Amino acid sequence: MFEDSSNRTVIFHGVNVVYKVPPYLPTLDGKWDPEHSLNEKDIEDLLSMGMNFVRLGVMWEAVEREPGVYDTAYLD
Repeated sequence: MFEDSSNRTVIFHGVNVVYKVPPYLPTLDGKWDPEHSLNEKDIEDLLSMGMNFVRLGVMWEAVEREPGVYDTAYLD
């Protein structure tokens, strides 16, 4: 169980966010796209729908582009 500072059980309501094709990152240009965007407006919309949690997917092929070479910019 997860509890808040008042020892109340926290119930999470959320969505999955994962980008499975290169460059493995959401577009941030402000245009809504159900497959590729995750911008301020998208976050506001999720909050307005009662969402308080995002499970953020990380694609390993984006982290390790070739054996032993890690993409720290992607991780940032």
